[in-house]
Amino acid sequence: MSVLNIAGNYLRNVVNGIVVPIRSSVTHASLLRMLLKREVINRTSGTLLGKLWPLLQPTLQVLGFWFLFDIVYGMRMNVGPSFLEYLLSGMLPWLCLTEVLSRSAGMFREFSSVFRRTPFPIEILPLLIMAIPGVVYTAVYFLTCLVLFGPVAALQSLVVIPLLLLWLLPLVLIAAVLGLFLRDFAQALPFMLMLIMYASPVLYFPDMLPDSVQPWLWLNPFADLLAVIHATVDVTTLDSDKLARLLGLWLLLLGPAWLVFRRSLPHIREVL
Repeated sequence: MSVLNIAGNYLRNVVNGIVVPIRSSVTHASLLRMLLKREVINRTSGTLLGKLWPLLQPTLQVLGFWFLFDIVYGMRMNVGPSFLEYLLSGMLPWLCLTEVLSRSAGMFREFSSVFRRTPFPIEILPLLIMAIPGVVYTAVYFLTCLVLFGPVAALQSLVVIPLLLLWLLPLVLIAAVLGLFLRDFAQALPFMLMLIMYASPVLYFPDMLPDSVQPWLWLNPFADLLAVIHATVDVTTLDSDKLARLLGLWLLLLGPAWLVFRRSLPHIREVL
């Protein structure tokens, strides 16, 4: 196989990794709406506050962080953004990331009752598990940035969660396949994400790390991700190198991730 054929197949998989789930979601829009409605009902049925709970949960987390770090600890910086501003502008996207990736590892088993015995467009599942967290965290993030930074930053924040979910797509595809064939992966993933959070500047400023450690942050793509998120809402300045590394990694992973995802589909029913 020539280099041109390999490059062509790779680019085709990159494009299909985006186009196929979106096209399938549009084609099966009524099915997607029904599944989303069922998910909301499953999450909120029998509760007093009903459909408010998906919004209240991250909102209460924000209030908890505000009380702990601003009232109890009183962590404020002499220059630049306050610790609370830095924390919340990175923590809310991280919570969204954690929820989506953790759920993706059990995605096939969660919806096995839907597609096990009937034809079903499985390629819509990644978008399905992203939809509700995407809407909820976009709304909460917008309101948080509006309070902390003002209307301009709040408007800029509207792109953060959608672009984050787009960047997560290859990781969601990979996690779904690993969670299907390796059950231990789904159990280990929350712990792995916790370790990654500690290794990434979510709970601390990057310059709080020892000088000998800071240069190694470029090896952590999630550190670049947080830096770009902070820059989007004007907490820090944008480093074009970090943005380029994120885009390069996304392009590098999306093609193989989609190929592995598609090739695993015929074996899903056998494993389940």
